[in-house]
Amino acid sequence: MNQLQRNTPQTLAYVPLGSEHILACARVSVLKVIPQLMACNKMKWLETLKARAKFDCCRRKENLDIEAWYSKQLEADKGEPDVYKLYCRHCETLHNAGEDRGYCHVFFCVGGNHPAAKDFTPEERPDLYEMRPHWEIR
Repeated sequence: MNQLQRNTPQTLAYVPLGSEHILACARVSVLKVIPQLMACNKMKWLETLKARAKFDCCRRKENLDIEAWYSKQLEADKGEPDVYKLYCRHCETLHNAGEDRGYCHVFFCVGGNHPAAKDFTPEERPDLYEMRPHWEIR
């Protein structure tokens, strides 16, 4: 399969053709948003990278930056980012130096809260809610 046909972003500018992606939260170091990732039970993204990343540098959270996006206006209206992009700064440096390396890992939040969530608060039954991390830069 041609490198350009793969369904993985290869540059910082990657946005699928015809997409309506809207930036929700600016790119920051993963280390700065660990509390939000833990609160939303999304540390599994870092575990997935540890297990599946092609390069060792992508497995180390101190090398990673993260951005949150809305896939379309409907998600932006709800205020719930549903696309998260993790970037490896080490791979980015090598890529910019001419080495052909991808350095963007994308995670999607699909679905939403369990139908029974309407009967409970997030504090009573956090397992029924899909929490999506977000942050502000100050």
